[in-house]
Amino acid sequence: MLKNSFCSSPWFHIRISPSGDYIPCRWYHTFDSKSNISNMTLKEYVNSSTMRDMRTSMLEGKVPELCKFCHYDESYGKVSGRQRQLLKSAISIDNFEKSICASPHYPIFEHSLKNDGHSDYLPTDLQIDLGNTCNGACIMCSPKYSSKLATDYIKLNQIDSKLFADFPSAKNWTDNPKLIERFVNDISEIKDLKYIHFIGGETLYLKSFYTICNKLIELDLAKNISLGTTTNCSIYSSELEHIIKNFKHVHLGLSVESIHGVNDYVRWPAEISAVVSNLEKFIALREQTGIHLSLRITPNVFTVFHLDTIFEFMIKHQITAESCDILREPSCLKIELLPKELAEVILSKINTIISKYQLIKSDQVIINRRSDSLVSPVISDVIFEYRHLLETYQHPSNLEEERYNLVKFIRAFESLRNNTILSYLPEYEEFLRRYGY
Repeated sequence: MLKNSFCSSPWFHIRISPSGDYIPCRWYHTFDSKSNISNMTLKEYVNSSTMRDMRTSMLEGKVPELCKFCHYDESYGKVSGRQRQLLKSAISIDNFEKSICASPHYPIFEHSLKNDGHSDYLPTDLQIDLGNTCNGACIMCSPKYSSKLATDYIKLNQIDSKLFADFPSAKNWTDNPKLIERFVNDISEIKDLKYIHFIGGETLYLKSFYTICNKLIELDLAKNISLGTTTNCSIYSSELEHIIKNFKHVHLGLSVESIHGVNDYVRWPAEISAVVSNLEKFIALREQTGIHLSLRITPNVFTVFHLDTIFEFMIKHQITAESCDILREPSCLKIELLPKELAEVILSKINTIISKYQLIKSDQVIINRRSDSLVSPVISDVIFEYRHLLETYQHPSNLEEERYNLVKFIRAFESLRNNTILSYLPEYEEFLRRYGY
């Protein structure tokens, strides 16, 4: 059925990878290396064979391989990227047939159906990876997105080449001033551009972030664009204040996994005290400027144990959390590897919070989770979503293999960092010892 496969994203959204490759969707992580900002403009990529084929598949009721991630999230009752994109076209999955016909974008979809996926519409939503330069080496990240982790992977590959596969070195496309100029020129041709989200690497650590933002301000384009970016909270930059004043709206995602020391282990070499200090600075900035903040959480098998600390922080500071997808890679860090007895402990802590604050789940799915008027219900829904996940998750068919891989995975990292997960999670000792820790 079309309602189970269709997504409006291929008409209005494009992503650029750290090395400058175009990607059809922000939730997909495989790059189309044949199409790069160095050899193709943004406008040209809109009607590349990749994008036309994707639109055609959508309109024929087929689910492209890259869309499996959103469907995976939906299977656990989480709001997926697909659902968010459909909302932008005024399409509801619950009332799909009528809402797609009534959508203001229906003529655009119809044009593509009759013209082999061609679209005359330029994207209104961009996600731009500025490069992989980063001051953090998070264990759940990839060398594609962290230069510091890339250095670690050279050593980790020698320890276990299967778990830590070799990877090609990549150069940040933003290291080339001419490509930055091309990108800004491309943006200036999009009359209806509404939103740009910049990520890294660590965005606030990258000079290119400030360079591009200031160019857009100088060209008087920023005032019509909503800007988003994400930080690992290791840095606070006063330059943000100038940017906030000149863009139409600014959304800042704050990547943190728990307000507990286990965040340091996972987001090495973070220090939770410094992270919390910067979080408080960003919250103060919100009060001064109206910037929209949200915590960007992607809990894994370790950080999920102290997920309740994130929930407490959200409620205390009235700040929402977003988790655009459930962690899938590295597969040995997935929440689904949790023993049921640990999951029960986590559920007990979550239920305590629900009872303590008398939280109620919304009757309807809230798609627009960045609305300042919906902070409290969004907080409640995020908490109930994770409770549902922990109540319903299923162990993978290769559970034993993945648990042994988990131990090998963390032991390899610990050999470089001279630390131990048990210093942060003594509750996991019995579980991990069973698999050779």
